[in-house]
Amino acid sequence: MVFQVRFSKSRQSAFTLVELLVVIAIIGMLVALLIPAVQSAREAARLMQCKSHLRSIGLASIMHHDALQAFPPARLRARNDFGENACENTQASWLVRILPYLEEGNAANDWQLYSEFEANASDLREYSPEVFVCPTRRRLTEAVIPSETIEQELFYPCGCSYTEQVKLTSGAVGDYGANHGDFTGGSYNNAKAYWRGGNGTGVIISSRPRCGATGPVDWMDKIRMKDIVDGTSNTALAGEMHVPETRLSQYPENGPMYNGKDLTAFARIGGEGVPLARGPSDVSVPIIGFGSWHPGVCPFVLADGSVDAIDNYVDTQVLQSLCRRNDDYELETTTRPTGGVR
Repeated sequence: MVFQVRFSKSRQSAFTLVELLVVIAIIGMLVALLIPAVQSAREAARLMQCKSHLRSIGLASIMHHDALQAFPPARLRARNDFGENACENTQASWLVRILPYLEEGNAANDWQLYSEFEANASDLREYSPEVFVCPTRRRLTEAVIPSETIEQELFYPCGCSYTEQVKLTSGAVGDYGANHGDFTGGSYNNAKAYWRGGNGTGVIISSRPRCGATGPVDWMDKIRMKDIVDGTSNTALAGEMHVPETRLSQYPENGPMYNGKDLTAFARIGGEGVPLARGPSDVSVPIIGFGSWHPGVCPFVLADGSVDAIDNYVDTQVLQSLCRRNDDYELETTTRPTGGVR
């Protein structure tokens, strides 16, 4: 028997150029659809982390209240420059006072609360716990500004301005500010100004110091739970501070957060004349206002420890009510802050 073996030439299959281009186009379209979804998921995670930070800050402030029978003062500030209780300088802000309740006892123990900010060691001034930083804005390693001398423009009530040199001492910067209240009393240099000691309408406010022989030894204007007559679930305790994207880690919008001299470094107000910022590119809101870099919302922690994300377009009267601990207090917010906040 004779076997015949036939060899057939197999045909090799391959993509044509047109088919390859179609596949590449489809992959490109899928990637284009996927990237926004991934970015949205990442931002949702960052917003959740930001809310967690604010919750921790709120609970630490409440624990401070439970331990000392008062919320921490935003800073020490006299009601007028040359009268009684004018012994304040650059003593530590409220963020130093809550460190022990954020499991940062080692750093807190080394701080000299009633000494000048500049008298504390640089490693304390420049130390920033992760809980003070919003992950949408920056990395933790970017939360420090160096010592430098800058020029700042300030405004007189007449609207005219002048320039002064400001010497900055290095320090950590943060993204969360105390609720100091609203614009009641105005921002001009008088005893009724909202930034003066005891005048704030919020929960964590500037307080007049109790002076000893060599300087402050305590604070006078102590805000307690009973003073929040609108209810702790209806009153903000702290929120994310408005810092324009072009002014991140720059004075005065985002100065050293432990330096009690500069209110805009660690506190904010809200309401008539001071709405929420619409986003990081918004430069229409005064530097003392709240605002976040999260799309559409600004997170706040309330005085009961709960956290909420407030719509950026919330009515200013609603925001004002959120920022005031007592809405029955006579409103005097007739003008808009223009600068010169101390």
